[in-house]
Amino acid sequence: MTGSRLPVAALAVMAACVFFAITTEVLPVGLLPVIGRGLGTDESRTGLLVSGYAVVVAATSIPLTALTVRWPRRRVLCVLLLGYAAANAATAAAGDFWTALVARLLGGVAHAGFFSVVFAAAISMVPTERAGRAVAIVSAGNALGLAAGIPLGTAVGTALGWRWAFACCAAVLLLLAVVALLVVPADGPARSGTGPAPMRDVLRRRPMQLVAAAVVVVTLGHYTPYTYISPLLLHRGVDLYDVGLVLFGYGAAGVVGLVLAGVVADRHPRAGLQSAVLVLSASLLVLAVWGTIGGAVAAVLGWGLAFGALPTLIQSVALTASPRFPDAATAVVNATFNVGIAGGAFLGGRELLVAAPPVLALTGAGLGALSVLLFRRAAGLPPPTPAATPLVPPPAGS
Repeated sequence: MTGSRLPVAALAVMAACVFFAITTEVLPVGLLPVIGRGLGTDESRTGLLVSGYAVVVAATSIPLTALTVRWPRRRVLCVLLLGYAAANAATAAAGDFWTALVARLLGGVAHAGFFSVVFAAAISMVPTERAGRAVAIVSAGNALGLAAGIPLGTAVGTALGWRWAFACCAAVLLLLAVVALLVVPADGPARSGTGPAPMRDVLRRRPMQLVAAAVVVVTLGHYTPYTYISPLLLHRGVDLYDVGLVLFGYGAAGVVGLVLAGVVADRHPRAGLQSAVLVLSASLLVLAVWGTIGGAVAAVLGWGLAFGALPTLIQSVALTASPRFPDAATAVVNATFNVGIAGGAFLGGRELLVAAPPVLALTGAGLGALSVLLFRRAAGLPPPTPAATPLVPPPAGS
């Protein structure tokens, strides 16, 4: 790559991959009642299809990154996309809950490696000063997955059966593996200075420790209510067939949040991140205490706006905390993000057994506020030394 031009086609393909990866991860969220009936289990147990997936991601992100970091990123990306496709196909064909759970756990392994490599691959193709923009483009798949992937999956699952939703994801991911092989630039192995030792170095950095803790807390706060957003909206009076429309609104607001994040990611990532989390907490508080349908919809839109900005801003802040080793930084974010997802799904399920759904939103608001304090503490620490400032090596062939 030359100059400051962005490899738009390759970044767009990776954004599409992220779109279906995100859709795969949280597809059960909008289909919990349908899947539960189909597999003969209740919503609380069906939530394990989300939380179990996330536990595997959290447990394997860092080891997988250390194992594969010296391998060509394009090859790793394509193999993991095939893993996603296989896991979705197996979920669609599952004859009972436990078979579906095993398939989801295998999908979690693919997810663990995928989100560690996709952002590192994106920033390796651009100059350092454009890294935030590249991350924002790839993160568009995240916001669009929430905007269209989950609601479309919910619509397909409701109309044709939940198995068709997973089968469609499997087919598209198989196609994307081929497209990525053709469009994403070939690269050499990652830096020779990567692997277990740099990973330990990253984990010892105080700013990264605080960022990791904050990511766990904010994702815990988000997924405690979000995993069970369907019961929450139904409790607020939203009709079952309108839940998909509200989720479309949530995701559309997330796209707006993503655009705003792309504007501030390169210059003011810390301030942008703290502002987004404050909006998220305020929206969840409104959802918890305002008992009308209109109030619930407004709160969900604010929630979507805030969360749509978070992935880009979190990645940018993490890369600032560990600019020398982007693979390791993205692996840490991936792992901690999924600790929060798993914990949120578990905590929400337990709360739902003993309390009304609005309590989940109140819990999320409190955890979001706590994460702001952690992010502020991380922002107050000194930046890395000049010797550690290179964000990425020169792209292959430059």
